[in-house]
Amino acid sequence: MATSKQGTPPKTSGSTADLAARLSDPGFTPSVRRLGEMLELFAHDDEDVAKSAERAVLRIEAQYAGRVAEEIVARARTAERPARGRLSHLAGRLAQEGRDPNGVALAWLLEALPDPDPKTRRAAARGLGKLERTEAIETALAAAYDQASSDDDKRVLALALGKTGGEAARARLAGGGHGRASLIVDRELARQTRSTIDPTRAYGRRLRVRFHTRSGLEDVVKEELGSRFGKPRFVAPGVVEAELDGPLADALQIRTATHVGIPLAPVEKRKDLAEDIVRAIGSADALGVFRAFTSSPDGAAIRFRIDFTRGGHRRSIVWRVAELVRTAAPELINDPKESTWEVQVDDAGPQVKVELVPRGYADERFAWRTDLVAASSHPTIAAALARVAPRSKDDVVWDPFAGAGAELIERARLGPYRRLFGTDVDREAIEAARANLKRAGLENAAAIEEGDAVTASPEGVTLIITNPPMGRRVHRGTHADLLERFVSHAARVLVPGGALVWLVPEPRRIRERAAAAGLDLERAFSVDMGGFSAELAVYVKRAEKKRRIVGATKDAGPKAPGKRKRGPT
Repeated sequence: MATSKQGTPPKTSGSTADLAARLSDPGFTPSVRRLGEMLELFAHDDEDVAKSAERAVLRIEAQYAGRVAEEIVARARTAERPARGRLSHLAGRLAQEGRDPNGVALAWLLEALPDPDPKTRRAAARGLGKLERTEAIETALAAAYDQASSDDDKRVLALALGKTGGEAARARLAGGGHGRASLIVDRELARQTRSTIDPTRAYGRRLRVRFHTRSGLEDVVKEELGSRFGKPRFVAPGVVEAELDGPLADALQIRTATHVGIPLAPVEKRKDLAEDIVRAIGSADALGVFRAFTSSPDGAAIRFRIDFTRGGHRRSIVWRVAELVRTAAPELINDPKESTWEVQVDDAGPQVKVELVPRGYADERFAWRTDLVAASSHPTIAAALARVAPRSKDDVVWDPFAGAGAELIERARLGPYRRLFGTDVDREAIEAARANLKRAGLENAAAIEEGDAVTASPEGVTLIITNPPMGRRVHRGTHADLLERFVSHAARVLVPGGALVWLVPEPRRIRERAAAAGLDLERAFSVDMGGFSAELAVYVKRAEKKRRIVGATKDAGPKAPGKRKRGPT
């Protein structure tokens, strides 16, 4: 439906006017029968109405995709501005989202590249630039670029060409003054031969490495590192620094760490933050790290992305870094989506601190973790629970809130035991735990059954290890009520000297209940659970007629890992 060149909308029926009002409701599900009315609104002089109409069209059921695409293109061919450009933009969305089964939207985008209406031809160029590269698309964009007479058209076409990432695009953009577009085409071409992290490589000398973890688990990380990494030390909440003297794989296998980073020497701030970042990542030390651990077949570029630890995307700075590093260190290329390295930047204070985080490798630590349920334990939390638990080769280990099985799997990895089993009231969780145990090679070593944590009465349990439900994960009553009832039940189930290792969100009442039930607190510290804190606690069942074990005070911080054992290991 045409409009005047001034964009005055045609008269609309009462039903179409009502439709325009309903489009503002995000819950409105449009019928394909009203497609024509929605497309009429693309001529509306209120751009917000047109955008609402576009969002509504994209919510039409996928089974009508072919019909929707054909009608949009038919309208676009006869429409005038502004509807023509808006409909062309929508055609691009259809092609990008796989809603163009017959290729009519793509055909229209190619046809519209030389359109007399500037918004239409630029919408077509932008749409084509977001599609997977084909020779036809690249050839059409290159031809349109050669014929473009305005700087605005050349700029849009240059960016679209850059995203196709072909040699024809590079030839057009070389020396053409299109800095950002040229960077994009270099990035796309670099993706054709990808660099990766090779964990088997070593640096050649001792290297400072930082292990990031959940705040509160620093001592547990230090325990796992042991003496192999020099003298691990606390440097900040959630950060432990140590020395790597061997292959990178040694650091990447630490299970209680979320990720590993290599800190660079801080650089003094100057006027241009982008230049400061490039001075850091283009330094001899940084390039030495990049080269040491990156496998770059056929001279592939070393790809990196920037993450500002204080938040924010800061796109202008990132583009400036990408431009500067091209000269300072040509082997590096900024790639925000498929990066081999993450460059973490902290620019608070008088210095810029940069850490290089390897990303381009397969993290096999938790390869068993394929099936998840709501609020499944984070694997590093499960690994920490297993590591702080006292261990014996005669352990009978029970997880009463088994979830997806993480705690049992991590305990099994640490050494011998007599029996592993878990219970849960959720059938989905039971199936997920069984699947994960099978993937971990433990399907015959651990049993998962349906059972209630506060009524099940297994025999001979020496260790209860669990991450219990909190908040919305609780099906009955409050988590405080459930956990208080459970701690009393756990005291009855455990053998004398047995241990309960778990996480508690509100520890004060639990401590009182545990003490009354005969459980002594041996170790406790607060852990960041991602939005709230919980106490990781180790309780030991009091043996009859034996001195009570001295427990931690309420405000006690992390202690050295306990050395107590209940038998030969």
